[in-house]
Amino acid sequence: MGGKKALNEERLMELAKKVSENEQLINFETFNEEMTISQVVRFFKRNGKNFTKTMIQNYVRVGVIPPPVDKRYYTKNHLILLTLVDNLKLIYSLDEIKTLFGPILKNTTSFDDDMIKMSDLYSDYIHLHAKALKDWKQYLPSTLEEVNKKLEDYHINENEKDIASVFMLVLTIMAETIALKKLIDLISQEYLTNNE
Repeated sequence: MGGKKALNEERLMELAKKVSENEQLINFETFNEEMTISQVVRFFKRNGKNFTKTMIQNYVRVGVIPPPVDKRYYTKNHLILLTLVDNLKLIYSLDEIKTLFGPILKNTTSFDDDMIKMSDLYSDYIHLHAKALKDWKQYLPSTLEEVNKKLEDYHINENEKDIASVFMLVLTIMAETIALKKLIDLISQEYLTNNE
């Protein structure tokens, strides 16, 4: 693979570790009780997140997050929700995210009647995310081993085995991601939307 490290179990786990290390958890204890949109943008910038005023205003406009208090101030709950949206938008559309949070937020104009407190939701999200990354310790090595066993059937040249292994591993993970996305769509359609 031209000067790159071969993708063996050790290297795969190093990459998985990078993913977990790059997950930046935001400490909301340093948060003032209410902030203007400019302060929110600066707060996230200090925490390694890239938000713009336009992005935040768009999230409010489409109903992904409630509007600011007194049309001006964002609370800790807004920041928690923005953090979750930032993570989820890597894979999901704003419509999907809105559908997900709809039943929990109940009233999209405030956080007063939320089914689950935003701070609890964020704490649980962090815990579940950490568990998913921990589960990789078993899943990824066994998947790589399975992929490499399948490649033996293809009689690939020795100098092309590494790239074939990487391709098959990525394809396998993508297939699982697609299946999970389809399952999420079915669950969301049946239980989170108002299609009665």
